[in-house]
Amino acid sequence: MSQTNNRLLKLDGLRGLMAIIVALNHSFLVVAIPSFANVWGQNYFLYQNLQSKVQQLLMLLGNGGAAVSLFFVLSGFVLSQSFKNYTWSPRGYFVYLIKRIIRLYPVYLFTISLIAIFTKIGFEYRTFPHASTWYHWWMNFNLDWVEFLKNTLFIHINLGGVTWTLRVIFIVSFFMPLLYLLSTKATALVNLCFAFALIYLSFHQLNIPGFRDLRYLYMFYFGLILPMYEEYFKKIPFYIFYSLLPFLLICLLVVRYQTDEYIGGVFETVASWIIFGFVVYQPTIKVFRFLENKFFLFLGRISYGLYLVHFSVLYCLARIMFQYFPQINYSQHYLATHLVLLIISLLITIPISIFVHQYVETPPGNYITSFFKRKKLL
Repeated sequence: MSQTNNRLLKLDGLRGLMAIIVALNHSFLVVAIPSFANVWGQNYFLYQNLQSKVQQLLMLLGNGGAAVSLFFVLSGFVLSQSFKNYTWSPRGYFVYLIKRIIRLYPVYLFTISLIAIFTKIGFEYRTFPHASTWYHWWMNFNLDWVEFLKNTLFIHINLGGVTWTLRVIFIVSFFMPLLYLLSTKATALVNLCFAFALIYLSFHQLNIPGFRDLRYLYMFYFGLILPMYEEYFKKIPFYIFYSLLPFLLICLLVVRYQTDEYIGGVFETVASWIIFGFVVYQPTIKVFRFLENKFFLFLGRISYGLYLVHFSVLYCLARIMFQYFPQINYSQHYLATHLVLLIISLLITIPISIFVHQYVETPPGNYITSFFKRKKLL
């Protein structure tokens, strides 16, 4: 197997791992828990009881926000590879946008339709005594045809939970070809300076009330310019990476909980960019070999559906749990409840994601690629 294929395999495995981390994160946010069992602003060395400490540990490992940052950086890198195959012109830009929409939209439409049907068959918004503030935050709106249409057009992103990230990807996708062309004209140093300038803009000019999507643009740009630094990463000795690894893990797992999602996102982006550089350009580093495991590669193949569908499945399961088994004191047994929710939701989501991958995600992409080839647009 070629070195390039090994790189892509690891990235597929990483994508699968990130989808599971997001699933874990959401599953452990459903039940109302004591403040000391949470991870935001807590002293991790204070011990209350075993249940709260295990809850904290699993939430640290399941840092869904960091996983989203990794997804965004990875998306930028993957786009940089695909852009090499385009001849950039108005026609090339049109082909790129159509392929991008066909790649992303069918699964999104399937996901929001799933949760809309669940909502309309009788599970309208309700609050429950043992449900968390996070759980109550979702689905608190009146779902009618107008609202559903607004969600299909990304005007609103109330359905599906994680679908806000898909709107970010859609919006950023319009700018990526231009940023790619500009990056190819600049030096490695200039590109890095521009990436940090985008970080600055994300806290100021791009911090638009009610439209925060462009705040994440810098994450994609870091991934986009990663290939420029191939030779730099290849020259870094292994021991430097292993020395940096504890700091990188702290950036990925802890900083967000001690600051906020935007400051945490900066640390996560830089840390993931460095990690990706070693994954892609130093493929012999053994610490990443687990990503080539068949289980993670399988999850990587269905990761898009897994990522989008899991929230809806989890929300529906929790709703059934709270509504039909109200006699159980979930808040007292929050760790066990969260573990059961995680396991059952994954057992349901994975088969659905396989179906989505085979019959919703893949066919439209194959069709549009074949169509463009017949029309000699590719």
